[in-house]
Amino acid sequence: MRFITFLLSLGLLCLTIGCAIDVTPSAFIYQATQPLQLDTSSLQKAIQKDEAQASITTVQLTNSQDLQLVGVAVSYPNAQVNIVFFGGDGQTINKGSGIIHRFGQIPANILWVDYQGMGASGRADKLKVANLKSDALQVYDYAKEVFPTRLPTLVHGLSMGTLFATYIGAERDVDALVLDGALNDLPSVVTNMMPGWSRPFTSLDIHPDLANMSNVEAIKNYQGPVLFLVGEKDRVTPVEFVEQVYRAAPTANKTMYIIPEQTHYHALKQDATIQHYREFVETIK
Repeated sequence: MRFITFLLSLGLLCLTIGCAIDVTPSAFIYQATQPLQLDTSSLQKAIQKDEAQASITTVQLTNSQDLQLVGVAVSYPNAQVNIVFFGGDGQTINKGSGIIHRFGQIPANILWVDYQGMGASGRADKLKVANLKSDALQVYDYAKEVFPTRLPTLVHGLSMGTLFATYIGAERDVDALVLDGALNDLPSVVTNMMPGWSRPFTSLDIHPDLANMSNVEAIKNYQGPVLFLVGEKDRVTPVEFVEQVYRAAPTANKTMYIIPEQTHYHALKQDATIQHYREFVETIK
């Protein structure tokens, strides 16, 4: 999250004179100056390295603001599940499409669309969380239209993406959620990212759009299966944050896997993580 750099740069100033930090959507959520050409080369290289088979389709959606949302839909042979993926802040297909191939090893069909203002998607003049939520629902609905209906469809949110996953879970009949590095609530995460020595000298003014985004609250409206993933060495959303969301989930079908030695963006690198994912999918098939 780019907000970490922002907080660190203010730390010394706050130590000497004290300060208040305005946490607005535009300050917290990355926005590029202009869209980029979609690049799936890291995905293609991963597929070729494993000599695997996959079908890659470019996706273009026009949202309610008349912006172009751009992404990819990837299908693997003998898929067991459909996955709609929502990445972290600033995480784009161009930077990390290789993670799709890890999902493919479940195997799964995957849809990943860049958030507006990131990667290959268009940018609005003013960022609003409500529009990001609307986009998330549109992406999920599109997935339900194009992916095989005989397979369950789950929403996988990573970091900031977990907030959109739980929102979709509350608004749609989702077969399952995977919350990967789940934010408990944004005020807690912002405070956690600040250097400890600067906290006594700093006050936070969090925009209402962000202050109301809480997985702890949103998960209470979802009754379906949930898999929680968190890196053992995650410093952005440490295990205790994820446990708060886990305890708030009302479903009986929930499990949490703490990934050994991994940090926040673990990219499903460990085979054991994929195995836990497969076992979870078996419970929802």
